[in-house]
Amino acid sequence: SASIKGGYNRMVQNLHLISNTAASVPFDVWTPSTNNIKPEIADQFTIGYFKNFSGVNDYEASVETYYKALQNQIDYIDGANLLLNRYLEGELMSGKGRAYGLELYLKKNTGKLTGWISYTLSRSERQVTGISNGNWYPNRFDRLNNLYIVAQYKHSDKWEFAANFVFSSGTPTTFYSGQYNVQGYTIPDAGNNTRNNVRNPNYHRLELSATYNVKKTKNWESSWVFSVYNAYNRRNPFSIYFSTNYGNLGQNKAIQFSVIGGLIPAIAYNFKWR
Repeated sequence: SASIKGGYNRMVQNLHLISNTAASVPFDVWTPSTNNIKPEIADQFTIGYFKNFSGVNDYEASVETYYKALQNQIDYIDGANLLLNRYLEGELMSGKGRAYGLELYLKKNTGKLTGWISYTLSRSERQVTGISNGNWYPNRFDRLNNLYIVAQYKHSDKWEFAANFVFSSGTPTTFYSGQYNVQGYTIPDAGNNTRNNVRNPNYHRLELSATYNVKKTKNWESSWVFSVYNAYNRRNPFSIYFSTNYGNLGQNKAIQFSVIGGLIPAIAYNFKWR
Protein backbone atom coordinates (compact mmCIF):
# COMPACT_ATOMS: atom_id res chain seq x y z
CA SER A 1 0.00 0.00 0.00
CA ALA A 2 3.02 2.34 0.18
CA SER A 3 6.06 2.97 -1.94
CA ILE A 4 9.02 5.28 -2.38
CA LYS A 5 9.86 6.15 -5.97
CA GLY A 6 12.82 8.01 -7.38
CA GLY A 7 13.87 8.88 -10.90
CA TYR A 8 16.35 10.62 -13.12
CA ASN A 9 16.02 11.62 -16.75
CA ARG A 10 17.92 13.71 -19.28
CA MET A 11 16.06 15.59 -21.99
CA VAL A 12 17.53 17.35 -25.03
CA GLN A 13 15.47 19.81 -27.06
CA ASN A 14 16.53 21.19 -30.44
CA LEU A 15 13.56 23.53 -30.93
CA HIS A 16 13.59 26.77 -28.93
CA LEU A 17 10.74 29.08 -27.92
CA ILE A 18 11.66 32.76 -28.21
CA SER A 19 8.93 34.94 -26.75
CA ASN A 20 8.66 38.29 -24.96
CA THR A 21 4.97 37.92 -24.04
CA ALA A 22 3.53 36.98 -20.65
CA ALA A 23 1.32 34.29 -22.24
CA SER A 24 1.62 31.98 -25.24
CA VAL A 25 0.28 33.49 -28.45
CA PRO A 26 0.08 32.17 -32.05
CA PHE A 27 2.93 34.40 -33.23
CA ASP A 28 5.47 33.19 -30.67
CA VAL A 29 8.77 32.51 -32.41
CA TRP A 30 10.24 29.01 -32.56
CA THR A 31 13.77 28.54 -33.86
CA PRO A 32 15.90 25.39 -34.34
CA SER A 33 19.39 24.74 -33.03
CA THR A 34 22.19 26.13 -35.19
CA ASN A 35 25.95 26.62 -34.99
CA ASN A 36 25.25 29.55 -32.65
CA ILE A 37 22.26 28.11 -30.73
CA LYS A 38 23.07 24.95 -28.83
CA PRO A 39 20.42 22.32 -27.94
CA GLU A 40 18.81 22.83 -24.56
CA ILE A 41 19.63 20.14 -21.99
CA ALA A 42 17.71 19.31 -18.82
CA ASP A 43 18.66 16.86 -16.06
CA GLN A 44 15.79 16.13 -13.68
CA PHE A 45 15.87 14.31 -10.33
CA THR A 46 12.68 13.26 -8.50
CA ILE A 47 11.82 11.40 -5.31
CA GLY A 48 8.41 10.82 -3.76
CA TYR A 49 6.35 8.87 -1.24
CA PHE A 50 3.07 7.29 -2.40
CA LYS A 51 0.38 5.79 -0.15
CA ASN A 52 -3.00 4.06 -0.66
CA PHE A 53 -5.15 3.73 2.44
CA SER A 54 -8.62 3.24 3.98
CA GLY A 55 -9.96 0.05 2.46
CA VAL A 56 -9.14 -1.09 -1.04
CA ASN A 57 -7.50 2.06 -2.37
CA ASP A 58 -10.36 4.33 -1.26
CA TYR A 59 -7.83 7.15 -0.99
CA GLU A 60 -4.53 7.87 -2.72
CA ALA A 61 -1.93 10.34 -1.47
CA SER A 62 1.55 11.34 -2.52
CA VAL A 63 4.34 13.78 -1.70
CA GLU A 64 6.97 14.32 -4.38
CA THR A 65 9.85 16.73 -4.86
CA TYR A 66 11.95 17.46 -7.93
CA TYR A 67 14.95 19.45 -9.12
CA LYS A 68 15.79 20.21 -12.74
CA ALA A 69 19.13 21.62 -13.90
CA LEU A 70 19.04 23.28 -17.33
CA GLN A 71 21.81 24.16 -19.77
CA ASN A 72 21.88 26.37 -22.88
CA GLN A 73 18.75 28.30 -21.99
CA ILE A 74 17.89 30.92 -24.61
CA ASP A 75 16.71 34.44 -23.82
CA TYR A 76 16.63 37.71 -25.76
CA ILE A 77 18.55 40.95 -25.21
CA ASP A 78 16.76 44.04 -23.92
CA GLY A 79 14.85 45.77 -26.72
CA ALA A 80 15.08 42.75 -29.04
CA ASN A 81 13.09 42.55 -32.28
CA LEU A 82 11.80 38.95 -32.37
CA LEU A 83 9.08 38.93 -35.01
CA LEU A 84 10.11 38.29 -38.66
CA ASN A 85 13.75 39.00 -37.90
CA ARG A 86 16.09 37.18 -40.31
CA TYR A 87 19.02 37.97 -37.98
CA LEU A 88 17.30 36.61 -34.87
CA GLU A 89 20.44 34.91 -33.55
CA GLY A 90 22.00 38.33 -33.00
CA GLU A 91 19.21 39.16 -30.54
CA LEU A 92 19.76 36.09 -28.34
CA MET A 93 21.94 35.07 -25.42
CA SER A 94 22.25 31.77 -23.59
CA GLY A 95 22.72 30.80 -19.98
CA LYS A 96 21.60 28.25 -17.41
CA GLY A 97 18.41 27.53 -15.54
CA ARG A 98 16.93 25.65 -12.62
CA ALA A 99 13.46 24.48 -11.65
CA TYR A 100 12.47 22.86 -8.37
CA GLY A 101 9.40 22.24 -6.30
CA LEU A 102 7.19 20.15 -4.04
CA GLU A 103 3.99 18.41 -5.20
CA LEU A 104 1.17 17.25 -2.89
CA TYR A 105 -1.73 15.08 -4.09
CA LEU A 106 -4.83 13.53 -2.46
CA LYS A 107 -7.55 11.59 -4.31
CA LYS A 108 -10.82 9.93 -3.23
CA ASN A 109 -11.83 7.03 -5.48
CA THR A 110 -15.03 5.59 -3.97
CA GLY A 111 -18.45 6.74 -2.80
CA LYS A 112 -20.95 9.17 -4.26
CA LEU A 113 -18.48 12.03 -3.82
CA THR A 114 -15.13 11.52 -5.57
CA GLY A 115 -12.37 13.84 -6.69
CA TRP A 116 -8.86 15.03 -6.01
CA ILE A 117 -6.80 17.94 -4.72
CA SER A 118 -3.29 18.79 -5.87
CA TYR A 119 -0.94 21.57 -4.83
CA THR A 120 2.49 22.45 -6.21
CA LEU A 121 5.01 24.85 -4.70
CA SER A 122 7.58 25.54 -7.40
CA ARG A 123 10.20 27.83 -8.88
CA SER A 124 11.60 28.22 -12.42
CA GLU A 125 14.59 30.56 -12.80
CA ARG A 126 17.27 31.56 -15.32
CA GLN A 127 20.73 33.12 -15.14
CA VAL A 128 22.08 34.72 -18.31
CA THR A 129 25.08 37.02 -18.48
CA GLY A 130 23.86 40.41 -19.70
CA ILE A 131 20.33 40.08 -18.26
CA SER A 132 19.33 41.32 -14.78
CA ASN A 133 22.97 42.19 -14.09
CA GLY A 134 23.89 38.50 -14.21
CA ASN A 135 21.60 37.58 -11.28
CA TRP A 136 19.02 34.80 -11.17
CA TYR A 137 15.60 35.97 -12.38
CA PRO A 138 12.21 34.19 -12.69
CA ASN A 139 11.39 32.55 -15.99
CA ARG A 140 8.09 33.45 -17.74
CA PHE A 141 6.73 30.02 -16.67
CA ASP A 142 7.53 30.56 -12.98
CA ARG A 143 4.41 30.08 -10.83
CA LEU A 144 4.99 29.81 -7.10
CA ASN A 145 1.58 28.32 -6.22
CA ASN A 146 -0.61 25.95 -8.25
CA LEU A 147 -3.81 24.53 -6.75
CA TYR A 148 -6.38 22.26 -8.43
CA ILE A 149 -9.57 20.97 -6.79
CA VAL A 150 -11.84 18.58 -8.71
CA ALA A 151 -15.05 17.09 -7.28
CA GLN A 152 -17.73 14.81 -8.78
CA TYR A 153 -20.99 13.90 -7.06
CA LYS A 154 -23.27 11.13 -8.33
CA HIS A 155 -26.71 12.06 -7.05
CA SER A 156 -28.51 9.22 -8.85
CA ASP A 157 -28.35 7.16 -12.01
CA LYS A 158 -29.83 10.15 -13.83
CA TRP A 159 -27.98 13.13 -12.35
CA GLU A 160 -24.27 13.79 -11.80
CA PHE A 161 -22.64 17.05 -10.71
CA ALA A 162 -19.05 18.28 -10.95
CA ALA A 163 -16.93 21.27 -9.97
CA ASN A 164 -13.41 22.27 -10.88
CA PHE A 165 -11.42 25.08 -9.21
CA VAL A 166 -8.03 26.33 -10.40
CA PHE A 167 -5.69 28.79 -8.69
CA SER A 168 -2.16 29.77 -9.70
CA SER A 169 0.22 32.60 -8.94
CA GLY A 170 0.62 35.28 -11.56
CA THR A 171 3.31 34.87 -14.20
CA PRO A 172 6.37 37.19 -14.19
CA THR A 173 6.54 40.08 -16.63
CA THR A 174 8.77 43.09 -17.19
CA PHE A 175 7.48 46.61 -16.53
CA TYR A 176 9.53 49.76 -16.73
CA SER A 177 10.23 51.20 -13.30
CA GLY A 178 10.30 54.89 -14.17
CA GLN A 179 9.85 57.51 -16.86
CA TYR A 180 11.16 60.92 -17.90
CA ASN A 181 10.01 63.71 -20.17
CA VAL A 182 11.95 65.03 -23.17
CA GLN A 183 10.46 67.82 -25.28
CA GLY A 184 6.92 66.77 -24.39
CA TYR A 185 7.50 63.06 -24.94
CA THR A 186 7.23 60.63 -22.03
CA ILE A 187 10.01 58.04 -22.24
CA PRO A 188 9.82 54.79 -20.23
CA ASP A 189 12.92 53.92 -18.23
CA ALA A 190 13.92 50.33 -17.44
CA GLY A 191 15.80 51.52 -14.35
CA ASN A 192 18.08 48.80 -12.98
CA ASN A 193 17.70 46.50 -16.02
CA THR A 194 15.84 43.79 -14.06
CA ARG A 195 14.05 41.15 -16.16
CA ASN A 196 10.59 39.95 -15.03
CA ASN A 197 10.53 42.43 -12.17
CA VAL A 198 6.77 42.23 -11.42
CA ARG A 199 4.00 39.62 -11.52
CA ASN A 200 0.63 39.60 -13.18
CA PRO A 201 -2.38 39.18 -10.84
CA ASN A 202 -3.17 35.68 -9.59
CA TYR A 203 -5.20 33.43 -11.90
CA HIS A 204 -8.25 31.56 -10.61
CA ARG A 205 -11.57 30.31 -11.92
CA LEU A 206 -14.43 27.93 -11.09
CA GLU A 207 -16.23 25.57 -13.46
CA LEU A 208 -19.58 23.89 -12.64
CA SER A 209 -21.49 21.22 -14.54
CA ALA A 210 -24.59 19.03 -14.25
CA THR A 211 -25.04 15.88 -16.34
CA TYR A 212 -28.42 14.31 -17.03
CA ASN A 213 -28.16 10.72 -18.28
CA VAL A 214 -31.04 10.31 -20.71
CA LYS A 215 -30.76 6.70 -21.65
CA LYS A 216 -28.40 3.80 -21.04
CA THR A 217 -28.77 0.38 -22.59
CA LYS A 218 -26.42 -2.42 -23.49
CA ASN A 219 -25.48 -0.77 -26.78
CA TRP A 220 -26.35 2.93 -26.35
CA GLU A 221 -25.65 5.78 -23.91
CA SER A 222 -26.63 9.44 -24.11
CA SER A 223 -26.59 12.46 -21.81
CA TRP A 224 -27.10 16.20 -21.60
CA VAL A 225 -24.38 18.33 -19.98
CA PHE A 226 -25.12 21.80 -18.61
CA SER A 227 -21.99 23.73 -17.62
CA VAL A 228 -20.67 27.15 -16.66
CA TYR A 229 -17.07 28.20 -17.30
CA ASN A 230 -15.66 30.96 -15.05
CA ALA A 231 -18.70 30.73 -12.82
CA TYR A 232 -18.03 33.81 -10.64
CA ASN A 233 -17.08 36.04 -13.57
CA ARG A 234 -13.37 36.45 -12.81
CA ARG A 235 -11.50 38.74 -15.24
CA ASN A 236 -8.19 36.89 -15.37
CA PRO A 237 -5.53 38.94 -17.18
CA PHE A 238 -4.14 37.57 -20.44
CA SER A 239 -1.66 40.45 -20.63
CA ILE A 240 -1.00 43.92 -19.21
CA TYR A 241 0.32 46.70 -21.42
CA PHE A 242 0.87 50.44 -21.08
CA SER A 243 -0.94 53.27 -22.80
CA THR A 244 1.29 56.29 -23.29
CA ASN A 245 0.00 59.85 -23.29
CA TYR A 246 2.89 61.66 -24.97
CA GLY A 247 1.67 65.13 -24.16
CA ASN A 248 1.27 64.79 -20.39
CA LEU A 249 3.97 63.62 -18.04
CA GLY A 250 2.70 61.06 -15.57
CA GLN A 251 -0.44 60.17 -17.54
CA ASN A 252 0.77 56.74 -18.65
CA LYS A 253 -1.38 53.91 -17.36
CA ALA A 254 -1.39 50.12 -17.29
CA ILE A 255 -4.23 48.38 -19.12
CA GLN A 256 -5.27 44.82 -18.31
CA PHE A 257 -6.46 42.71 -21.24
CA SER A 258 -8.66 39.65 -20.59
CA VAL A 259 -9.51 37.14 -23.32
CA ILE A 260 -12.36 35.62 -21.29
CA GLY A 261 -13.82 38.42 -19.22
CA GLY A 262 -17.06 36.80 -18.07
CA LEU A 263 -18.84 33.54 -17.37
CA ILE A 264 -19.60 31.23 -20.31
CA PRO A 265 -22.61 28.88 -20.15
CA ALA A 266 -22.72 25.80 -22.39
CA ILE A 267 -25.05 22.92 -23.25
CA ALA A 268 -23.83 19.70 -24.84
CA TYR A 269 -25.45 16.45 -25.92
CA ASN A 270 -23.23 13.38 -25.79
CA PHE A 271 -23.89 9.91 -27.12
CA LYS A 272 -21.96 6.74 -27.78
CA TRP A 273 -22.69 3.21 -28.93
CA ARG A 274 -20.95 -0.11 -29.00
